[in-house]
Amino acid sequence: MRPLIKTLFLFLVLNGCSSTAEERKALLPDSSGQLAEVIVITDSRSTDSLYKEQITNVFAHNLEGHPPPGEPTFKILFTDESFFKGYFKMHHNIFVLLNTSNAEYLKKILGEKAIDKMVSIKESNPETFGLLQEDIYAQNQKIFYILADNKAEMIERLEKKKEDILQLALKHENICGKRKMLGTTSVKRDAFYQKCISEKGFGIRKPKTYRVAIDNEEFVWLRKSSTTNELEQGLLLFEAPYTSEDNLTTKNLIKIRNTFANKYIPGEYKNSYMKYSEAIKPHRRDQNFKGKYGVEIRGWWDVQGDFMGGPSYIRAVVDEARGRIVFAEGFLFFPNEAKAKQMRELEILVNTLSIK
Repeated sequence: MRPLIKTLFLFLVLNGCSSTAEERKALLPDSSGQLAEVIVITDSRSTDSLYKEQITNVFAHNLEGHPPPGEPTFKILFTDESFFKGYFKMHHNIFVLLNTSNAEYLKKILGEKAIDKMVSIKESNPETFGLLQEDIYAQNQKIFYILADNKAEMIERLEKKKEDILQLALKHENICGKRKMLGTTSVKRDAFYQKCISEKGFGIRKPKTYRVAIDNEEFVWLRKSSTTNELEQGLLLFEAPYTSEDNLTTKNLIKIRNTFANKYIPGEYKNSYMKYSEAIKPHRRDQNFKGKYGVEIRGWWDVQGDFMGGPSYIRAVVDEARGRIVFAEGFLFFPNEAKAKQMRELEILVNTLSIK
């Protein structure tokens, strides 16, 4: 029996030493980083104040629908070969500005193998703009390499592709942010979502940090409140009839929204309620949303007869099969504070909207 035992022991040891990519990934720590924040890696030698400003212009585009002076889409945390560890290294949203002249510097923090691979790809395919790596130092992490031959070409590419880069950063954040808020819980195990789908035919995902304030046959209101700050985040769900494209004007969509807010979110004083501001023009974008026609509105709400207000994000989607417009809205009250991080959370949750 001894040879058999020895063989079995050797098999277990060898099997335990080998691991799949999935198993190695499972050993990584969770990513760090806040929403509305991005890490940009350059090299210290070429990064002067002008270069930083040119990079900032890509990621710090002002949020739409906010009053002046506005607020940047992303807070940028710059780093270089002198520091890349801890919070920076584990961040969920990292952009590496790599060109052949700074490759040797970036090898110090990103590794020779990784940098040589990227340089080789750029040399063999000069038109390649960039490459994505995932879960390198942490789970739920996106690292995007923007490739160029030199600093001048990098500046040219950043300027030419700044809208694409911004949207890429938002896309990465949406994926990683959703995982941070909802974990690995599937839609099948999300009780609130399944209840909405069953009763209304549409629903959004609800993190544990949100409580149900109202949930009736025509209106849903989820709330998240802070115990330490004057901070309130809200998510709304409702529907309205759809008969023609005339229903989809910005004026009509906001009118519908205000009607529900007037009924379910009254203000402190008589006849006051949470309406869309008339002083700040909302920003509208028409786009396909999961195969259906949709409208995205970013704007500002205030209270009729009171001095309160804050940003709002509306997703209105046409469900032609049932003759309705489905609304999902996220709104924020956080006076005298930066609002990008909390609004990004609401936008990510609004865009979990599904219509069955």
